Amino acid sequence: MKLNNKPTRAAFARSPWLKLGSLVGACLLLVAALVGVGSAFSLPSRTEQPIVVANYAHRGTFDYLVYLKPNSLYGSSQPQEEETEEETSPVFFRNIIEETRLIFSYNFSCGEALSSISNEVVIAAVAENPGMWQKQITILEETHQEQEFEVDFPLDLGALESVVDDIEKEIGLSSYQNQFTIRATVHTTAETSAGQTIEDDFSHEITAVAQAYTLQFEGSFRSSDTGSKDGVSYREEGWFDYEVYLEPNMLYETDVLRSNTVPAAEPSSPSQTLGPGLVYFPNIVDSIEAGFSYQFLSDKPATNLVEEVEVTALLEYPGMWSKSFTLVPETSESGPLVVYFPVDINMFNAVTNTLRSELGFGAASYDLTIKATVHTTADLDSQHVDQVFTHSLQGQLGMTTLTLKGDLSKQQPGTVVEYRTVPIGKTWVFRALALVGLTLTVLGLLFVLRNRREAQTVPASGIEEEALRVKKKHKGVIVDVGELPPARIEEAVIPVGSVNELVGIADALLKPVLHRAEVDKHTYCILDGGVRYVYVSQA
Repeated sequence: MKLNNKPTRAAFARSPWLKLGSLVGACLLLVAALVGVGSAFSLPSRTEQPIVVANYAHRGTFDYLVYLKPNSLYGSSQPQEEETEEETSPVFFRNIIEETRLIFSYNFSCGEALSSISNEVVIAAVAENPGMWQKQITILEETHQEQEFEVDFPLDLGALESVVDDIEKEIGLSSYQNQFTIRATVHTTAETSAGQTIEDDFSHEITAVAQAYTLQFEGSFRSSDTGSKDGVSYREEGWFDYEVYLEPNMLYETDVLRSNTVPAAEPSSPSQTLGPGLVYFPNIVDSIEAGFSYQFLSDKPATNLVEEVEVTALLEYPGMWSKSFTLVPETSESGPLVVYFPVDINMFNAVTNTLRSELGFGAASYDLTIKATVHTTADLDSQHVDQVFTHSLQGQLGMTTLTLKGDLSKQQPGTVVEYRTVPIGKTWVFRALALVGLTLTVLGLLFVLRNRREAQTVPASGIEEEALRVKKKHKGVIVDVGELPPARIEEAVIPVGSVNELVGIADALLKPVLHRAEVDKHTYCILDGGVRYVYVSQA
């Protein structure tokens, strides 16, 4: 930039207001530039940004089956419970026993046709001194692909008692009798023709008490269990039989003693049940068996997973009273959990009838809410998750009907967020622009200061000195203008010999003197209608 420009110095020399105004303007621009730089550099260059490190979901599902009493509405009845003979604990005399064999039989029946089934059976004997010690000995392990099977195995008391003798010799304790728990465990995996998978464990046991001269079997020889999965009901049944082979003796007229084996009944129709989503009639409802399953799903491995589940029922007369019942007390699990519980509508009806009697009024129907609450804690990718998941079934319990509504399944998604420091992309742009603006402002200020200084050191020429004297002397008459009005064609231009003569004409005409300053030239004029009086001073 050329700082010694002659017209600029001349303008600065002629006008003190130009010098002052340019200096003030440059200073204001400098302040603004400094404020801009400060603001730009006060902007954060990094920020905390949320980053999703893991996704998870709570999934809860209710399921229930309504078992019916014998009724005409659905054309079927629930099979009556078979009468069973009172079981005794048979006693055998060891001196005349040649061999003892046990048979375990198992039957799996299902309300739906099965496409496949696998039963893994383990027979074990648990030798023990009750309250002191125990030792498990595996006798048999097999897999069967049928709904009904049986396994036959010897009860070798000599081998079992040898194990007990060795243990008692080592620990220095002995007992007058040996007790062996014979336990059968069956793990069943079945698939229905509709593609539903049923997986369950069944266990049954009896106790063999061996003394010096006797062998006795204690406990129930037969047991059963029922269950349901996704609306499919099933039943598991297992029982033990025995065969005691005898040496020739005078006590018994036979050489083998057998248990009174109950012939396996032909598969019977499963109990009449109704699935979810219907209207139920309490008068023909025998029981309602319900279940709730929960899973914590995540796209990252979950560690330290703990789930605490509680199931409650709320019986309510809206706006009047409510009463809460615990169906499943708080239970802790780690991993997928399933809890089963009954829904006792007879008990709920008894409560409403009692309250109706005590209060003197009641409702045609009551709200029934079954609510599962799961408190889940887990660690996902070093982040801790601590949340409560709830799922509810809404129902109406009347004198003659029961309804349960709402989605059986509910899934609640969530994310684990971690805050990480990341750079802000455009901060450097603002800072660079602020520095450029400050640089230009400083250069402008230097330009103003340089011209002010040079304007003060440059001596004024003769015409400039004359212009200053004239302006000072006739400041009330002379008016500075940037441009003079252009001369018209019909206008008469009359030159004047001096400023003083022009000022005299202005006084006579009561007109101002217009002054236009140029480099080395000053023009003064008076406009009086069609006449222009002009005086020019130039080098």
